[in-house]
Amino acid sequence: MKSKLTIALSAVMLLTAGTAAAEGLTYKPYGFVRNYAVVDSRATKSLSEDLFFFLPLDKKEVGGQDINDYAKFNFQAITTRLGLDISGYTIGSAKVSAKIEADFYCLNSSGNTGILRMRQAYANFAWDKVSLKVGQTWHPMAADMPNCINLETGAPFGPFNRSAQIMMDAQLGGGLTLTAGFLEQLQYRSAGPKGSSNLYQRYAILPEIYAGLSLKTGGLLARAGVDILSIKPQYGFSEDGKKYTDWLTTVSPFVFAQYTDGSFQIKAKSILAQAGEHMQLNSGYVVTGLKDDGISKEYAPIRTSASFISAQYGKTWQLMGMLGYYKNLGTTKDVIDGQVYYSGNGFNNIDQIIRFTPTVVYNCGKLQLGLEYDITTVNYGAGFDVRMKVTEDLHWVTNHRLLALMKLSF
Repeated sequence: MKSKLTIALSAVMLLTAGTAAAEGLTYKPYGFVRNYAVVDSRATKSLSEDLFFFLPLDKKEVGGQDINDYAKFNFQAITTRLGLDISGYTIGSAKVSAKIEADFYCLNSSGNTGILRMRQAYANFAWDKVSLKVGQTWHPMAADMPNCINLETGAPFGPFNRSAQIMMDAQLGGGLTLTAGFLEQLQYRSAGPKGSSNLYQRYAILPEIYAGLSLKTGGLLARAGVDILSIKPQYGFSEDGKKYTDWLTTVSPFVFAQYTDGSFQIKAKSILAQAGEHMQLNSGYVVTGLKDDGISKEYAPIRTSASFISAQYGKTWQLMGMLGYYKNLGTTKDVIDGQVYYSGNGFNNIDQIIRFTPTVVYNCGKLQLGLEYDITTVNYGAGFDVRMKVTEDLHWVTNHRLLALMKLSF
């Protein structure tokens, strides 16, 4: 697969060489071969061969034994990546660039073979003080990640999302930048009656909205922003021809700060999310009752606080680590119906999650070797109050994960 992709990419570059030379286009291929090996001390909720780790599973006793208390190991190279940066084109006064990026992280259903999938694909139009990005790339709230080497890069303690978007950056002077635009779900989707789907947003017509400010001065980078999402959990018409009028709007603010001084860096992020499951957060929303038409429903988002602080030091040898904390803050109003639509990568009977990931990395030119210890402990429970907060049988469940990385970049 990789050799065929390389041949195809080379052919495209040769066929366009004459046009590229005339227009001054520059093609810069990049990527890496990345191998992960992981050992977990118990059963986990994870994606893609357990490489994208969320949390340990709760205790499940059968015959007096916790059947989720078992260790497991895996070693895979499916996160190997290939990309192409294109630059050197102009339209009027706008400098135009583009990115196409893929990996083998998507698995088929027949044999868990890594299938090439799109990670990013966008064009960027840059003027003097304004730029416009159109296509799929990182959500503005997910772009700043903690210092770690794991595939989930801090999730579910920080947003993880790439979406189709039209996003503007406007430089306001003094290191201040305004970022604003619209996003549409694809891979990272809202939960609902028909499972995880982007149809709930599509039938709401309105795109997801983001607006935020960034300040960069010296070694300091700070951001603050807000994300607004509207969905229709029930859309279209009922069996007897009545039109659903379901509607849920969520507002999720966040703050981020980073300081860099030479080979030292420290950063922190915190988000107060409402139904943030489309950003890989442990969250969702709840039905609170019926509307007057008898078929449409009222909803309340589950609020969650997700935060991390991380740091790293060194160049050839790097020491880094992350401390993450999650807290279930309950719904915005009392629950009557109690039907829950939740992240497929988490569980609604969680009160708190804590994670610590000390890491050591060795960089030798284009070769990177890393070893990370991940201890994640989850405060599970049973029984809820009227705001869907876990109140009974609270108990901690812990997973110990050892992760090894070998990454060769080109």
